[in-house]
Order: sequence, then C-alpha cells, then structure tokens
Amino acid sequence: MGERLFFGVLYVIPVALLGLAFANLWSGSRAEAIPVSLETDPLAVAATPTEPALHSLANQTFYALAETPDRSHVTSRLQSGGTLAEILDDVGVSRVEAAYAIAALRKIYKPRYLRAGQDLHLTLDPVRPSTSGTARVHLAGLVAKVDVERTIMLNRQADGSFVARELIRETKRQLVRAQGNITSSLYLSALEAGASDVAIIEFSRLYAYSVDFQRSIRSGDAFDMVFERFVDERGNHVKTGNLVYARLRPRGRDLQLFRFETPDEEIGYYNEKGESARRFLMQTPIDGARISSSFGPRKHPVLGYNRLHPGTDFAAGTGTPIFAAGNGVVERASRFGSYGHYVRIRHTNNFKTAYAHLSKYGRGIKQGHRVTQGQIIGYVGATGRVTGPHLHYEVEKNGKRVNPMTVKLPSGRKLKSSELPAFEQERLTIEQLIENAVAANDKTAPIKLASDS
Repeated sequence: MGERLFFGVLYVIPVALLGLAFANLWSGSRAEAIPVSLETDPLAVAATPTEPALHSLANQTFYALAETPDRSHVTSRLQSGGTLAEILDDVGVSRVEAAYAIAALRKIYKPRYLRAGQDLHLTLDPVRPSTSGTARVHLAGLVAKVDVERTIMLNRQADGSFVARELIRETKRQLVRAQGNITSSLYLSALEAGASDVAIIEFSRLYAYSVDFQRSIRSGDAFDMVFERFVDERGNHVKTGNLVYARLRPRGRDLQLFRFETPDEEIGYYNEKGESARRFLMQTPIDGARISSSFGPRKHPVLGYNRLHPGTDFAAGTGTPIFAAGNGVVERASRFGSYGHYVRIRHTNNFKTAYAHLSKYGRGIKQGHRVTQGQIIGYVGATGRVTGPHLHYEVEKNGKRVNPMTVKLPSGRKLKSSELPAFEQERLTIEQLIENAVAANDKTAPIKLASDS
C-alpha cells in the first residue's frame, strides 16, 4: 500500500482590516483537511519536488482553478533578512491582499520561520491596471516545502478569501544503532556504521563539554549511538530524530549518556549517576576545527617576538559557525583592535569568554543581548592581526585569563534525589531499547518500528 499524505485542519477566523475600502473583498481565510494519495500526488513521484510539480499540485489538486493563458508562475527565493511581505510586494501583490494572505498562512505556519534560501512558488493572476496606471496582480496561490515532511499551501478562493493548508508526509519512527571503533576520524567511522550527519553532530556536541577531540581521541576508541530514524512505508529514510543513547570510550574512559526529560520539561543527557553532559562552559565552542595554537608563551606569527598567547586558536574555514560557550550576556560585539571583529560574553561565577577575528556576527548579537549555550554568536574569519582564518578563544576567571583547555569549570545540572527514580526507570527502558535497535547500516533488515509509548 502506498504511503499517504494528510493535512492538519485549521479554521482561520476571518480578518478585517479597519478603514480599508476593500475589506469586503477578502472576507476571510480558512483551512480544510483533504486526503491525497501518493498515486495521484505529483509530490509523491519526486524526491525533491520540482517547480512544475509544485505548481501542478497547487493548481490541480488544491486550487481547483482552471489554468488560464495569462496566469503566471513565479519562484522567489527568500534573501537573508527578507520577508514574505517584501516578496509579495516585489511581484506586484497589493499590500492589502498580502496582509490577508499572510494572516491566513500564519494560522498554520509563522512566516518569520521561513529561512534564507527558501523557495516560494507563487501563482499569480493579472488584474486590470489601477487608476494610477500601475498594473498589479492577484495572488492565486503559494506553495513552499518548509522541511522534508511538510509543505505549506495557500490559495485564494473565488470570493477573495484565502485558504491555508499543510501537507504532512506520514512517517514511522524507527530506533537504529550505529557502533564501532574509530579509525581515521569519528565522523567517517560513524558514517560507515550507518549514522546520519545529524546524529553524528549531536553526538559530538554532547561530548564537546568533556572531551578534547583533537587530543583525547585515538584510533581504536569505541563509540555507540542509538537514535530515531523516521522512515516512510517503503522504508526510505526521511529524517533523523532524537539521539536517545550515546557512549564514547576515549583513552580507557567509559562515558555513557542517556536522554531524559525532567519534571520541569527540560530535556538533557545524563550519565549513570544523573549528572548532566552539559558543563558550565563548552571546552570547544566550534565544530570540526583543529587547535592551531595553544595557551601560553609563543613567538607571535605576525609581530615576530615572544609573548603570552592568552587563549586557544582553532583553525577553520571562513564562515564556520562559532557557539556561545555558555549562557550569559554579551558585553561587547564590535571591532577591537588587533582582535578584529570580537565578541565578549559575561557568564555567572565570575567567568567571561571572548571570541576574536570573526568574519561576521550571529543574528541579534550585540551589547546587552542574552545568549544561550550553543547559540551561534559569530562566524570564523580573518579580521584583525592574523595570518589566516581561525577562532581565537579566551576564558577569563576572576579577571584573569586562563587556559581554556585546562581550567576547572563548575559542573552542569545534577538530578535531584526526587528525580532519580524516574531517571533510573528511563535508563532501564533505554537499555532495553538498545538491545532491540536495528543496525543503522543494515539495509536488508526489516523495518522495526519503535514503540510510541
């Protein structure tokens, strides 16, 4: 039996714009549930739907509007910092009509979540020129595939109101296990074991708090991860879900982590003792970089004489994301002498961290802005006095700069005694799931679905 797509149901309250002469034209917006079979759905036959397929889906399956010679189809790509309203204005949709369209869409998907690079497929109908002689168009429909499972759609009805719908691809959750020994790198070894990029990145970030991947990992160290994989009814991989269990054995250590949601709904990863994988500060606030210069005395590569190097340098390509090492408040986000583009964050416990030579800052990063651990605060660059792109990272404790790789840091959250019984039960459940998980690289194994309980 072929897989099916379904729609969420939503009835949108009619919107009225006071004081606008055409308020009676676009009298409201709504959404309906319409089941669509893959046998007849143009999206079903394309792994990545093409523009014609999307327009066909919009016009034939949902809009039920006859194709006319003067109807046009336009694909607009959202630029960084751009908005849906700007795109609609650019193609000639009036601001009044755009307001109603956005209000209808907002009930199923908030337009601010559209990301830069997102393609918006628009169907446009011409209208008579306005009295000013400027030709405008009506928005007949909009289609956007916002992720691998979800497509959002909007169409204008004969009465001018808008109908918003979402197309959801049905999937089933499967628990899979990737394990093995590290050879050339954790990334390549985990890929060979069947792990996805998403699972590997999450695994690496968990251990970034306690393991120096440049110096603590060696060939032969073992890894083990169990994660959710969502598949369609034919067994095709659609997306990766949560990492449920992680285990790393670097240089004789045995580090196990279990996913657990606390009573206050905070999701984290904890060892057997109920201690969080998270630490007060991340040891390496960047992924996939190598240490090019350590803390301590060195010959300056530009100035040519010996001086203290008050931080750790991570060599990485321009544009590599840089993360806030911990929760805190931005003290400075501006050019700072030889540091170039620079960010300094004030944390609790008299700690500060600094990030230098950035190519640009993360969105919203400015003085006084509060950041969370792991948030992107900037991108690797070569601004200031440097010989090449890298991140210069500093940690300050009680007003004194210290070695980021060796400084003793406050531990993360430790589960309360009242929380431990529930965690212990969850840990036992996960251990049972581990034994029943499907090998991630076994393409011949039957689909074995995880329980939803």
